[in-house]
Amino acid sequence: MRVRVAVPASVANLGPGFDILALALHLQNTVLAEERPGDLTIDPSPGAPAELQDPEQNLVTRAYTLTCAELGVPATGVHFTCENRIPIGRGMGSSAAAALAGVLIASALHHAPWDENDVLDRAEGLEGHRDNVAAALLGGLAICSPGVPAVQLAVSDELRAVLFIPERPFATVEARKVVPAQFSRSDAIFNASRCALLVRALALGDHAGLRVAMQDRWHQDARFALMPGTEAIVDAAIDAGASGAALAGAGPSVIALTPLAMDAIADAMALAALAAGVPGDVTVLPVQNYGTRVDVSA
Repeated sequence: MRVRVAVPASVANLGPGFDILALALHLQNTVLAEERPGDLTIDPSPGAPAELQDPEQNLVTRAYTLTCAELGVPATGVHFTCENRIPIGRGMGSSAAAALAGVLIASALHHAPWDENDVLDRAEGLEGHRDNVAAALLGGLAICSPGVPAVQLAVSDELRAVLFIPERPFATVEARKVVPAQFSRSDAIFNASRCALLVRALALGDHAGLRVAMQDRWHQDARFALMPGTEAIVDAAIDAGASGAALAGAGPSVIALTPLAMDAIADAMALAALAAGVPGDVTVLPVQNYGTRVDVSA
């Protein structure tokens, strides 16, 4: 049996939606798993770091192995071929995509009786970011609320994500350490209201409303201080006409959302990064209103 999964990138938070909101983008990792005699083996993407070449360290195969243990089946006799397009350590959901791929492959190969929420729970348990995993699994804008299933909202096909992706990665665990554990009542009200405005703007295609809706008073200021240049890149995107802009997840990438003037926004973000001494690249991606695709063949 062969299982092929295509898992999209995702950007969480989008400003105020810390651990609540994430958006799927049209950039995918693909993993092909084929049953073969022998041990579990992996063929990573060309140029992959050493740890991704080790089945015990690669998150796809680790997720597969741990899910097999839960199902009570041996994690052997499968060869994985990975094609990684999502940048690692840049705030674009690469680890969520890897964990989700491993869980889905185990589920498909061993006929687990799980629905979407069961898969989401298991991938979150392995990777820790429910918002990214939900967006990757469901597509569109994922909304995660504790104690209830994640829900998906389709967004306008006109919307584009302009991303500045730094050359150097940054560990999410380090970026989470600087986020305040508590904040004021006024800031809580501010962020809650901005989340409501953000969901409304994306639901209605009110792109002009994103400028205010993507503001944040919780996590971004601390992360801007940790990642010099990122705040200037956000400001440059807004000044160039972006509907809204924010850190991509925990950073260090920056995302600007807009249906218009993509080239001007990309140029402004690149110039701001150059002025700040932050090497990297700018790319423009459509949103993806469908989630992970799983194909099973004999």
